[in-house]
Amino acid sequence: MKIFFDVDGVLIDGWHSKPERRKPWDARLEQDLGIDRDAFRKSFFESPTGKFASPMHACVKGERDLKEALAAVLPSIGYNGSVDALVSYWFEKDSNVNPDVFDAVTRLGRHSNVELYVATGQEHYRAAYLWNELGFSKHFKDIFYSARLGHLKGTPEFFAEINRALRVAPDERPLFFDDQEEIVSLARAAGWDACVFDTTDDILEHPRLRRLLQQ
Repeated sequence: MKIFFDVDGVLIDGWHSKPERRKPWDARLEQDLGIDRDAFRKSFFESPTGKFASPMHACVKGERDLKEALAAVLPSIGYNGSVDALVSYWFEKDSNVNPDVFDAVTRLGRHSNVELYVATGQEHYRAAYLWNELGFSKHFKDIFYSARLGHLKGTPEFFAEINRALRVAPDERPLFFDDQEEIVSLARAAGWDACVFDTTDDILEHPRLRRLLQQ
């Protein structure tokens, strides 16, 4: 059985599809690094209507290098410090691992008939950080992310690429937990048994996993 987990809102308790549940990594950005939080958000994360995708959007799609994109934006908002320092700060602050989910992941990983994967919208640097520094490589067989696949997670092509890479059979129905309903719908259209994740009980009480988790 192949089981996939999203990162933000599932494995990491930080950004969430529900605004009231978000724990922003940049809450103290101005106090700690002197960067205007709103100016940074508008210049790097938001897409100017009718013009072009945001720099972060291009990074997540694999079209731009994150550090090069940051270096092009940060001086315009008054930050002349190290890009590497900002990236380190960002990734460390955005690494609030969900212990209950990882407990379930660990228990599932003990079964020889289970393959665990990550499916997420990320650019290359954070994907590597998650895999190496946060130790995702110890729990999962592989990480499939948007910049690697060249398709945003919110597209049918993202899931089609994973199906091709893993040679997923039409009747295999990989399990997938994600906090966004629209992403879950896309995964279901790709033949996955996808579930909207709200709490760890969505994993623990899933009918295909309940018995495995009790063993």
